Amino acid sequence: MADVQALRAKVEKLRAEAEKKVNPLAQAEAALAEAEADLAVERKERAKEFDQDTVSTWEAENRRLHGKYDDAIRSFGELLLQEPWFQAFVEARTANRESFHLIQFATNATVRTTGHPIHNPHTPGGVDSPLLSLILQAADLAADGNGADYADELERQREHFISGEA
Repeated sequence: MADVQALRAKVEKLRAEAEKKVNPLAQAEAALAEAEADLAVERKERAKEFDQDTVSTWEAENRRLHGKYDDAIRSFGELLLQEPWFQAFVEARTANRESFHLIQFATNATVRTTGHPIHNPHTPGGVDSPLLSLILQAADLAADGNGADYADELERQREHFISGEA
């Protein structure tokens, strides 16, 4: 019987010691849960604020990007016109356009004088060039990467704001 009482006393003593350790842990866990809930509410409010700001400013940013595009296209055209290979390309395409107009002019004259159109006239060059396709593919590849970088930066700014780092 004495052994049972001693064991009961030991269990009660250990239970009291365990409660001393469990209570601070439970309190810390509760405080953490409350802080995480508060942070989630704050992040939700900051996300709403950021999104409202985006809604009110996106059109101005889009106008800025359109201006940036227009400036880049203008600059591209100016630089392109300075390139000898491009000047030769323009010359070839000009000859193609001139041939088209000459054939149209001659066809009209032939119809007026003989009553019959010109059949299967020869035109120099093709309608388009694989060079343009290659340039477009290279530009699109670079632009896709730049566009993705811009999208990543927008997401980074949003997360930075929501996290309270802005």
